[in-house]
Amino acid sequence: MAHLAKRSTRYARRMSFAALSQRAQVVRLRPTALAALPAYPFTVRRLRLLNHAYNTTFRVDTQEGQTFALRINVNSRRTPQQIGAEMAWLAALAHDTELPVPVPQPTRDGHLLQELWNPALGRALPVTVFSWLPGPNLGRHATPAQMREVGRAAATLHAHALGWTLPSGTALSSLRDPLMDTPNRLIREHALLTPERRDIVLAALARVEAALGRVFVQDTPRVLHADLHNWNLKWNRGRLSVFDFDDSGVGVPMQDLAISAYYLRPRVDLEAALLEGYAFAAPLPTYAQADYEAVVAGRSLVLLNDLLENTTANLRDLLPRYVPNAVIKLRHYLETGVFRHDVEGLIQA
Repeated sequence: MAHLAKRSTRYARRMSFAALSQRAQVVRLRPTALAALPAYPFTVRRLRLLNHAYNTTFRVDTQEGQTFALRINVNSRRTPQQIGAEMAWLAALAHDTELPVPVPQPTRDGHLLQELWNPALGRALPVTVFSWLPGPNLGRHATPAQMREVGRAAATLHAHALGWTLPSGTALSSLRDPLMDTPNRLIREHALLTPERRDIVLAALARVEAALGRVFVQDTPRVLHADLHNWNLKWNRGRLSVFDFDDSGVGVPMQDLAISAYYLRPRVDLEAALLEGYAFAAPLPTYAQADYEAVVAGRSLVLLNDLLENTTANLRDLLPRYVPNAVIKLRHYLETGVFRHDVEGLIQA
């Protein structure tokens, strides 16, 4: 009974936090960032919010003239072992390749991870600090030339991962699971997931699961970034950098390409440039086009599954439009075998 009472209290706190405005949520997370910073070997001059979405990131400017990024895992439920694997791969990439990535920063005691209690959420939140990557995100303004660089970067990540081994005491989830090893919320009751909508979602989920079963026997699983889209990429003085490895897991290279493609559509020129850049650096993965389309569609299911229990105010506000639009796109995919964002009947913003 005591265990159930604790779970009920944690759930109530999470839902109370979810009901707050975006600004009020950040106000309750900022003290966690401030509490973490004295452990590092620098003196903070200014702490500024960068992004409050799936996780929350602050820019840290120091008296010594340095700049860092501090991340609080808010919606991400990564274990210390998984975060440890992420930190280890980033450190290895920074050492072994020329690809700019955020380098994990140790505390004075040599720790790369802190877990600090947040009263608003009623649980300890993982906090990590990284080196700063200059330049704007690629975002919506990426060019074909830049996407070719993204393809080359993906090939670099995949080649490195093939020869890299997870350190002892760390672990990563298998991306063989179409929902990336997160609880399946698509089968739960939700006001926006009517029986008709749920049937479409679950039919798409079954198709994605079957496709992943096939592609996993066609290639060698390895660590992937698994969130390689243009808002996790920066461009500075003609050079690409890659960040936000929080979704990293063990999968096959085609998955990274399909996830990128999800965010590029309907820009076929950008998707083609991505694949061209990859092929310039390494042979493209072998896959059936139907399986590739299924994995592209699978990204929609991952995002839908995450949004159904996301606590971030601005993301929760998207649900009334996101859920029906996702279902419309998935229905089109089931009917045509092609996943598109530019289909008829979508609810506009």
